[in-house]
Amino acid sequence: MTISSYKGIALTAALVLAIPALALGAEIIASEQPSLASSVRVNDDLYMVGGNVTSAGTVVGDLIAGGGSVLVSGDVSGDIAAVGGNVTLLGGVGDDVRAGGGNIVVNGNVRGDLVVGGGQVQITAATVGGDALIGAGTLRIDSAIGGNVKIGGGDIYLNGPIAGDVEIKAEKLTLGPNANISGNLTYTAAKAATIEDGAIVQGETSFSERKIGKREGAAMLAGIITAALIGKLLMSLVGAFALFLLFRKFAHALVEKATEASLYEMGRGLVVLIVAPVVSVLLLVTIIGIPLGVLGLLGFAAALVFVSLAAPIVLGSITHKLVMRRSAYEVSWKTVLLGVALYFIVGLIPVVGWVLKFALVLLTLGAITNIKWGALKAWR
Repeated sequence: MTISSYKGIALTAALVLAIPALALGAEIIASEQPSLASSVRVNDDLYMVGGNVTSAGTVVGDLIAGGGSVLVSGDVSGDIAAVGGNVTLLGGVGDDVRAGGGNIVVNGNVRGDLVVGGGQVQITAATVGGDALIGAGTLRIDSAIGGNVKIGGGDIYLNGPIAGDVEIKAEKLTLGPNANISGNLTYTAAKAATIEDGAIVQGETSFSERKIGKREGAAMLAGIITAALIGKLLMSLVGAFALFLLFRKFAHALVEKATEASLYEMGRGLVVLIVAPVVSVLLLVTIIGIPLGVLGLLGFAAALVFVSLAAPIVLGSITHKLVMRRSAYEVSWKTVLLGVALYFIVGLIPVVGWVLKFALVLLTLGAITNIKWGALKAWR
């Protein structure tokens, strides 16, 4: 895939980062399984975030949704911006669609432009009124598209009428029997396109054989890195939100412990980070201690994953209190989203950002250890 393959995902990621600032005045649905019933009508913008997002109702404004999976079967009068592992859009959209994820299906009519980035993408809507910008590993288009089309990806299959020009950079291109391109077709691929019986290109066709040089190789590498970073952002967003929704009391207690004696908790976290794996390895030396050593290493690995999800919650609460000048720390969906965005951005800053992120991990690990140790003493 070329770097253009990831424009749709990058745009969606920008929307995710902007959610804390954009959400004022809109309706919010945030839970483990957020849903909008088919009988409900929302006369404003709607934000939905959670594990599995389902919207069957009518949204008069824009719909911004993010989760492990996103299913939109109701109509949306404005734009849709959706990101998730699986994104399925079945309802009609009155304006533009921007979607990013692993598997994406667009089956509802889109009156505006379509911007999509994903692994496997299917565009089966009756019509897309505007332009289409798509990046995908595997792409199939059966829709009528009213504007121009730009595509970057791997295996591309076009099987619908396109009113404008088509530009493609791909490994493989196939024009199905229902493909009818009114404008020009310009494409770069490993070999000439497969044109099935019935396919028509009314304008000029220009083909360039794809040869990966230094510049394109760098672009591909940049695209892979971009996709990896955005994937990491999405996993962090979904994971942190799931942690907050499932363990609200623990999230509040975590922020409280982390801010009571921050330096002390950072020190505790450093001790755990050093001692836990060393003790687990030493236990592996003895036959009796092998099971405990294995459990210790597995537990330590799980703890690090848990900390990576919890750290943004702590960061968001601390930042929210400082910026808003509140007297107390708040733990809410707003602070979680803020924390995930900042945690991602800080991680992109060389040296200084990494040091800050490491300090936050130590703080969070120390606070978690403090809570668990207190629970163990109370149980004893």
